[in-house]
Amino acid sequence: MLDYEVRVSRLETIIDRHDTQIAKLFSRVDDTNKAIQKINNSLLQIKWGIYGAIIWYVIQQVGIIEAFRMAIIW
Repeated sequence: MLDYEVRVSRLETIIDRHDTQIAKLFSRVDDTNKAIQKINNSLLQIKWGIYGAIIWYVIQQVGIIEAFRMAIIW
């Protein structure tokens, strides 16, 4: 009977350790997701900045009225 108690005690210890490890992993996953979201936001800012620069260039080169005509055609 003592053998079973020792095995159960070991299993409880292992389960506690696994619970701790799983909690740490989920914490790291959350941190990684936040970092990825920040990178995504930065890339979106760069993308829209480039679009804005292209639109500004077109307006400067062809004029505002012609740019509106081009936008309507698109």
